[in-house]
Amino acid sequence: NTAMPDKIVKRVIEDILEEAGQDMPTEDDVEFVKTVDRIGFLTGYRTIELCWMTWLVQLEGEKIRMEKYGDVLGRI
Repeated sequence: NTAMPDKIVKRVIEDILEEAGQDMPTEDDVEFVKTVDRIGFLTGYRTIELCWMTWLVQLEGEKIRMEKYGDVLGRI
């Protein structure tokens, strides 16, 4: 149950932090994982849930993935 510091997850988390005006470290993978852990603590979400959320808000074609895969979430 930890954050995946891949490019999509990092981009979405960094965009959210910037939009929220938060200056939390994300430069290297260890800092990023610690930042996502902190976000999870503050929000009550597990880090794995935060990672899934970042994937599900990305576009796939003309739809966000949540619209395409929403019915599968109950089985995960």
